[in-house]
Amino acid sequence: MIGTCMRFSKPEKGLEYTDWGLHFCSNIDENFKKGLNGFHAPIVDIGTPNNKKGLETLKNIVDNHDNADYLTIHLHNGKEPEYNTLLENVSELNEYSKEKNITLCIENLRNGFSSKPENIINVAEETGCRITFDIGHTPYENRMNCIDLFSDKIYNVHTYEKECDKIGHVAPKDLTNLKPVLDGLLDVGCDFWLIELMNVEEIISTKNMLNKYLEFHK
Repeated sequence: MIGTCMRFSKPEKGLEYTDWGLHFCSNIDENFKKGLNGFHAPIVDIGTPNNKKGLETLKNIVDNHDNADYLTIHLHNGKEPEYNTLLENVSELNEYSKEKNITLCIENLRNGFSSKPENIINVAEETGCRITFDIGHTPYENRMNCIDLFSDKIYNVHTYEKECDKIGHVAPKDLTNLKPVLDGLLDVGCDFWLIELMNVEEIISTKNMLNKYLEFHK
């Protein structure tokens, strides 16, 4: 399935959203609720000992969106997490999410603890959660290695060309760089691709390219 991430301060017209970014817009527009599959949580601290505020925030999201299929979270807010605390909190949140039939996913980032693929897979394996693989957060030369490492732990994918400082998410002009990655994702059984861009025309263009790719690979 190809979906669209809502990554605006308010929904743009002409789009249907699959994933709602609560870190961009905390209030969900009633007109878009029906088409949503899941959510991206606000970015909170779940890696500091004796601090349960971030965990409680995420549990509250699970409680308020128990009709969702999945919830994607960041493992840290920029600070280096204390590993055992992080594992404890992710494990607790994963079990809590399971009770609501929500799949908890952790996302790889460009910098810090979550930029290291071995940290992501270790947390996923230790806690039982799944992975949201963000292609644009991963250097070109490491993308295939990440797919091999994450494998069937990948639940969904943030799909765009790359992320750049001061620019943000860059749309693909074509699928030259993405095609090997998309091939690899299909090989591990993941075809749940979420377009994570902040420009309506770029979202539509990327969606058309991905649809054509999948048509060819049927």
